[in-house]
Amino acid sequence: MIEKKEMRRHLYIILIITLFAGLKGFAQDPQFTQFYSNPLYQAPSFAGGISGYRVSINYRDQWPKMPGKLRTVNIAADMNVQKLNSGLGIIALNDVAGSANYSNTYVGLLYSYNIRFSRRVYLRPGLGVYYNQRSLDYTKLIFSSQLDADSDVQPVLPEDFHNTDYFDGSVSMLLSLRNSWFGVCTDHLLRPNVALTSYDYKYPVKLTIFGGTRLYKLERLISIKRQTVTITASYRHQGATDQVDVGLYWSYAPIVLGIWYRDLPLIKDYSRRDALSILLGYNYKDINIGYSYDFTISRLVTSTGGAHEISMQYRFDIERKHRFKPIPCPEF
Repeated sequence: MIEKKEMRRHLYIILIITLFAGLKGFAQDPQFTQFYSNPLYQAPSFAGGISGYRVSINYRDQWPKMPGKLRTVNIAADMNVQKLNSGLGIIALNDVAGSANYSNTYVGLLYSYNIRFSRRVYLRPGLGVYYNQRSLDYTKLIFSSQLDADSDVQPVLPEDFHNTDYFDGSVSMLLSLRNSWFGVCTDHLLRPNVALTSYDYKYPVKLTIFGGTRLYKLERLISIKRQTVTITASYRHQGATDQVDVGLYWSYAPIVLGIWYRDLPLIKDYSRRDALSILLGYNYKDINIGYSYDFTISRLVTSTGGAHEISMQYRFDIERKHRFKPIPCPEF
């Protein structure tokens, strides 16, 4: 009898956590480990940061051992309009979380402008405009009142829920040097109300600061092939959450190996030891294919199953009289 009461108590806790997650707890955007294989999601300034056209698709399955789903699919395309010193892009994302299929779907249009200071130094301001839809499958929610006849918890009625749609925006700035880049992006400028009930919840602004540098090593016999080592870092702040990603890529065509550490390692009070990620990428002509796995190193290490992520990118390069120098960031 005691065991049944204990199991019921734990079940109530899980249900409460799930309910709050579905209604107001999802205050952060989905994230990608391979955020440079999904550059338009990272910042609008990356739109058109190539010499021709580019199409990419990303899929992430996070914490597969946990109940429910945490899956994200992103599709994007962009092009360089060299005559206008501009880049254009379009992005579509679908993110599904939890057993009740809490879903966020959006489509965005992106624009960037290239301000050239020299052949290898330029600045790219960017702008993104997005249309979002959020929804929840009420029929899949379970409340404690359905499990315990003596519960004082009042069930939430279907009419208390509603899907929501809204517009949002982002701005960014990217400085590209010969072998380095630095950027900043601010998302959710309009602070939309994303609550699915009468509760008023303004989505928090997200600030991302990122950058890195690439080191080259010429081959002794074949100077066309070069080994590269790229060091990158990214800082994100959204609501009450802060996160730092520090990574290292080693590339020797056509293979790319990468490792990332996700935490706030220099601030002890905020250290969470979130994840350690490894990446394997393959570049074949104009196609990039990548796979990464996040090892959970927090106290949830035995419960999540990590995170799997797959990316694919295809570039259509165009021969021009004045060839555009791509941004020197990694492909993954």
